[in-house]
Amino acid sequence: SQWQVEIVNPGGFMVLGVIGKLQPAVSLTCYNDSCFGWSSDKYVYVGGSDQNDGGSWEGWKMGDKGIFTYSPLKDTLSLRLLRGRSVQEFRIDNCILPNGAFIHFYFCFKGSTVKFSLTA
Repeated sequence: SQWQVEIVNPGGFMVLGVIGKLQPAVSLTCYNDSCFGWSSDKYVYVGGSDQNDGGSWEGWKMGDKGIFTYSPLKDTLSLRLLRGRSVQEFRIDNCILPNGAFIHFYFCFKGSTVKFSLTA
């Protein structure tokens, strides 16, 4: 599965990625054990745990374009980040979602805006 987002306004705090449960037990869905994604700050969410990935992920910025690829057979979620003229690659391994994955956008505050499209 592959999809693309463009950050129109990062607003407050947001996490973009996948989640394995449509109705998680916690209201802050980024802390659900089936959440995997990248936040607008410097954290990567792996199984609902916020992790600083050593400094390579800097958070979402206005104008960023991200191409996400979820590979259930490899248990990976990949992100190709287009920022200006630069391209960066990020990957979360052990993204194990046995009951399937759903595209997940978590917006904590009003004002966060993204454009979304499915890609071939």
